[in-house]
Amino acid sequence: MSPDARSDVPLGRRMPNASTRVVVADRNVITRVGIRSILERNTGVAVIAEATSYDAVMDAVDEHGPDVLIIDLDLGDDTTRGLKICEDITENYPNTKVLVLANTLNEMIVVEALRRGVTGYLCKDEVRADELGKGVKAVQEGETVLGKGVGSMVARGLGSVRGQIDHLTDRELDVIRFVSKGHSNKQIAAAMYITESTVKFHLQNASKKLGTHRRAELAHRATAAGLLK
Repeated sequence: MSPDARSDVPLGRRMPNASTRVVVADRNVITRVGIRSILERNTGVAVIAEATSYDAVMDAVDEHGPDVLIIDLDLGDDTTRGLKICEDITENYPNTKVLVLANTLNEMIVVEALRRGVTGYLCKDEVRADELGKGVKAVQEGETVLGKGVGSMVARGLGSVRGQIDHLTDRELDVIRFVSKGHSNKQIAAAMYITESTVKFHLQNASKKLGTHRRAELAHRATAAGLLK
């Protein structure tokens, strides 16, 4: 069995030889087949389930415990429900990273998706096959992946925070930089020689000052403000 295989998922419900297990949620069969074909060209990557409805997404994530969920938020012309599912998965299945693969880009939806824990947002019409494969691996490893034009859209949607930068301490800035690189609280604590509780304290303070609610959003605001260049 692969050393990276999820231990919290029953053996019979996963592909033990795959280091990256993916669930694809899209109501278009051609899109699903295309994504599977692209991803499974990469060694160790397996699409373990597909979903065509919102309910099926939750069932698939619960049953198979994927490392990454690729989802089109408009499975049933109800983007609001799609966003809620992203939030539910982020909160209830933290080991599953969510990557949105959208038909079009909408500033409000992009920003709201990031608020709800999505760590990857790509547009179908603009993403190349190699970018999709790399994006899946990146979000699995804790990085944030934004497609062409998404970064500037996020900056506009979240607004300028330059006026708030002066209120951040050096420690808070350091923690944000580590977060932007996908480090966990434990990793940040080890790197900064502080406790995990102190890391959480700095994160909470920085989040309050920048008006954010999630790690990804905190990193995006800091990037938009030019802190992470």
